[in-house]
Amino acid sequence: MLTPNTMNAAQRIQALYERKPVDRIAYIHRGYGFCARNVGYPIADIYEDPRKSFDAQIRTAEQYDSDGTPFYTFVSYGAWEFGGEIKWPDDRYGSGPAIARRPVDSPEALMQLELPDVKSAGSLPRMMEFAQLQAEQDLPIAFICGSPFTHAANLAGVDNFLMWTITHPEAVHHALRLMTDHILEVAHWFIGTFGKDRVLARSAAPTDGLLSPGQFESLALPYLIELHSEVLSMGASSIYCHICGDQNHLLDLWSRVPFGDPGMLSFGHEVDLLDAAQAFPGQIIAGNVDPQIIARGTPEQIDAVCKEAIEKGAQIEGGYVLMGGCELPPITPPYNIYLMSKAREKYGRL
Repeated sequence: MLTPNTMNAAQRIQALYERKPVDRIAYIHRGYGFCARNVGYPIADIYEDPRKSFDAQIRTAEQYDSDGTPFYTFVSYGAWEFGGEIKWPDDRYGSGPAIARRPVDSPEALMQLELPDVKSAGSLPRMMEFAQLQAEQDLPIAFICGSPFTHAANLAGVDNFLMWTITHPEAVHHALRLMTDHILEVAHWFIGTFGKDRVLARSAAPTDGLLSPGQFESLALPYLIELHSEVLSMGASSIYCHICGDQNHLLDLWSRVPFGDPGMLSFGHEVDLLDAAQAFPGQIIAGNVDPQIIARGTPEQIDAVCKEAIEKGAQIEGGYVLMGGCELPPITPPYNIYLMSKAREKYGRL
């Protein structure tokens, strides 16, 4: 017979941040587009309609016993906010808004780019509307913090931006300076609206993983350290960061970045959980369950990868959250999400 739960989802996550014991491994399924499909909404509503997005995430978390709370996310952040155009997902395979037009197409245009108004740019009005819903329900409030390099690359496209790091480094540094200043303005707006220690900064850094250690140290790292340090000094409660993909070659450099005391870092299946815990001692570690296995695997395979993650997670001093190693595809079979929750129940009692 299973031991009864002694904590609810909010208490379990709060205990992790307070470095207190939890009754069982925390679990967040991590699938925004899946939430929309699960309750019968178009995937675009996760990004376009804050109220429907909030509703879909709340209802899905309840259904699958997830400890996660609703958060607003936006794929390819930066392009729309700096004057580009996006296209909402409208097909069965779409997982997020696509960039229909980049704000710039040359290094010269990049050098002319200026900061947008944070209160009206791109997805930001929707992000603030979503935050108001979080506040009304006394749930964690968050804004998209992100990696300056990843977001800046979205201004021109990753291929162009990476090429310009060699051919036009002054334009790249201009973009990184602009994006860092922009995110700091967003942080000021959100923390000023809701108060210190009420706001969580959330980020993802997929494009950073394409850099060599030398490139990361000279291009990405200084802006990350500045951004995170200032956001935390403003009064953000903590920083959550998804260090996406194979970034094993950069973990030592990432360890110089502040995330809070503690922060939460999630990883793809390419990074071993115990390696992550060693690189970031005392931080909450999350993720690394291969989303392709959750989306397409057999019940036995899903059970096995979740069991392995939970067993490693139980060894992590800073705490662990069972989570997909990246966003689960919207077409993931609902039963497979249930299997993740079931594995937490079977193997995650502490």
